[in-house]
Amino acid sequence: MTIEAKTDCAGAPSAATRNGKLEDPGFGWSPAVFDASNHGREAWRQPPMADDDELLFHEPGRILPSVHEGVSGTDCRSHSFKIVKPRVGNYALIVQHGSGIERVDLGYSRRTVNAFEQMDSDTRFRLMWSILDIHTNAKREAAEATAKTFREAFVQGRLKKRHLPARGTTKVWIEPAHAGAA
Repeated sequence: MTIEAKTDCAGAPSAATRNGKLEDPGFGWSPAVFDASNHGREAWRQPPMADDDELLFHEPGRILPSVHEGVSGTDCRSHSFKIVKPRVGNYALIVQHGSGIERVDLGYSRRTVNAFEQMDSDTRFRLMWSILDIHTNAKREAAEATAKTFREAFVQGRLKKRHLPARGTTKVWIEPAHAGAA
């Protein structure tokens, strides 16, 4: 059984194998497996942009150096970030990662985007990752809060619905809690 590393790099060495397994125990950042200067920057890893998007920043995946001495670093090549400005609309952070593509609205103010110009590439990458984390956590917390509100309203009998066949829809609402009700 032969195992080869698939790369976009011309002349990149293929991985040495022993008993059908990679000799190098690394997780992909070893020069024996990948050309580190390109891995994480392949075209297929880049988030797609709309035709009217203007690319402002592109931060492809990378290995971020560790802040702890003696630790090799954090492999972040699974995420590739772009900040774009559509012809019409707000600035956006576009991210491609293993779960797909996400687009995070950054608002209309150029001041937010100007802050990225002052940063080095690794700092910009880390901030983009943080924005994605904040966005993901806010979506999850909002979904949990909404589900809790509807669960409580259902248990208390305040969740109401009305079928509107003429409109082809159903209206759903939560009646307010009555004063003095527990």
